[in-house]
Amino acid sequence: MNEFWNSLSQQMKPRFHEISMYLIALSFCWLFLFHPELRLGYFIFFSGFESMSPFFVTLGLIVTGGLLLSLIHVFIKRKKLAFEKAIMGWSVLGISGVSSFLVGVEMLPSRSSIMMILVTWNILTSILLLLQMGMQKYDISDDDASFVEVIVTTVILVIILLLSDLYLHLSWAVTLSICIFYSTFIVFITTWVVYYFDLQLPDVLK
Repeated sequence: MNEFWNSLSQQMKPRFHEISMYLIALSFCWLFLFHPELRLGYFIFFSGFESMSPFFVTLGLIVTGGLLLSLIHVFIKRKKLAFEKAIMGWSVLGISGVSSFLVGVEMLPSRSSIMMILVTWNILTSILLLLQMGMQKYDISDDDASFVEVIVTTVILVIILLLSDLYLHLSWAVTLSICIFYSTFIVFITTWVVYYFDLQLPDVLK
């Protein structure tokens, strides 16, 4: 009986798939490219507000390194090192936390229920990741993403970005929160279903 419950808890345990990390990093890079205010804020903050404080510069290097690792690892077929998972985790944690805070400030006057759902979800995933990192249980999966998974999820993400950013002209923080919600919630559900039911892709699609 204990083995059954242990197995069930492992299956139900949220895991951050490398696809999720990749999509969040890709979303940030898109917004970084098209939003001058994000670029300016990024450089000002991580330069220690132009003081070049070692603390802020180090934070900037961690976030940048985590983004690069998240983009690269989805195309690499090997296990992630512990320090790589830590850097990726802290990077996503920081991005999610800042975007959630800014969206909360932006949406508070309108009290948009949909946006608050996104903010709440992003905060919960950030807390979950923070707790896991505090316990040194970096649940960033070592499962390799298939080529089809990368293509399909990337196409969907680009559609979301086009609609949110270029068509609806939402702020970069709101757009990023929507992308984080998609990257973590939707991908988590699909990967959990695959993991729970032990579904396998045909070899030709891997």
